[in-house]
Amino acid sequence: MQAVKPIAGSIVGTKMPGGYMAQDNPPGAGARSVELRVAARVENLAVVRTLVGAAATFEDLDFDMVADLRLAVDEACTALIRSALPDSTLVVVIDPRDDQVIITASTTCRGERVVEPGSFSWHVLTSLAHEVRTFTNGQGADAGAVFGISLTARRASLLQ
Repeated sequence: MQAVKPIAGSIVGTKMPGGYMAQDNPPGAGARSVELRVAARVENLAVVRTLVGAAATFEDLDFDMVADLRLAVDEACTALIRSALPDSTLVVVIDPRDDQVIITASTTCRGERVVEPGSFSWHVLTSLAHEVRTFTNGQGADAGAVFGISLTARRASLLQ
């Protein structure tokens, strides 16, 4: 197994016998965070949507925000899966905090930019989540760069 040198606060990719697996190093992830690792395949989107919906409901987000998060995660994960290297793992981390819920999805990709600001996917994501960020581990596409998308949903009580 060959590990890719991590960058502070980044997600790194590790070469495994069956392909690449993203390893997370989320800064400040809370004790209540939930992580799901699935093969980066479209068939697994239903499982990811179900987990996000259940976690958001458990965190007492309002019905509209739960629906928006499910759609946003579906859009983000679909974009990641389409750019994923063969046999990659999609890592989804749901990190509930006092004032917000942060959902991060990442996988090893062929290119460094999966979702660009100004693209259709970017507009969808920014209309469904309060904050959208993208990140990469800085490795070249040949080395299996890990690309990720972070979605933030603020609690309704804090928006009033």
